[in-house]
Amino acid sequence: MIVCICNNVNSATIKSTLESGVTSLKGICEETGATSCCGKCKFKVNALIQDHIPEDNAIHLTA
Repeated sequence: MIVCICNNVNSATIKSTLESGVTSLKGICEETGATSCCGKCKFKVNALIQDHIPEDNAIHLTA
């Protein structure tokens, strides 16, 4: 799935970058170019980052 239309960055590229150890939005932007143009894909990139975080390190929100 294409995540960043402006720079033609797909989810596989972002997941590969996450698996290589780059886990910040800024790092993903620098490595892939995603979010560096219009920024509309930041939500999607952040969702992929959150999905990559191991369950024991995730922030749990309580009501």
